[in-house]
Amino acid sequence: MELILDFLMPVIPAFLVFATAWIFFDRMRKDHKQEMQHFQSIMIKKESLPLRLKALERLTIMLERIKPGALVLRAGTGNKAASTLQFELITMAREEYEHNVSLQLYVSQQTWNRIQIAKKETDDLIKVAASKAGPEADAMTLSKIIFDLEERTANTLIKEALAALKSEGDRLM
Repeated sequence: MELILDFLMPVIPAFLVFATAWIFFDRMRKDHKQEMQHFQSIMIKKESLPLRLKALERLTIMLERIKPGALVLRAGTGNKAASTLQFELITMAREEYEHNVSLQLYVSQQTWNRIQIAKKETDDLIKVAASKAGPEADAMTLSKIIFDLEERTANTLIKEALAALKSEGDRLM
């Protein structure tokens, strides 16, 4: 029995010192890991904030540019047939959208869905206007119908998408 006590007397304090050191270093390691994760999070936010703000800006510009009235003003009516203007307007809206599609990475899924719906509303408004104008109409007639429909709808879905972008921008700040 005395032999066991002689053996345990130095082992027990050594084990206690070892256990204390283990707990201390484990806690220190966990704190350091947590601190590094927090630092990385801050650095990611610091680096991504300008990119996200630029994306919100570009998407806002896109929504303003795909408003039916803005498309008509950029395309001009000239001496075109309504079907030609319809094709140009839908093509312009699609190209604007495709040029900015990668920016969906920087906004929430809900905001991106609103942008997609607003773009579809623009296409639908142009198609409805073209069907009202008829196959023999000229571009001037189509543009008047587009402006009239735009006034009636007040670009509600585009305004909602713009509000969603502004809300995201406010959350970033």
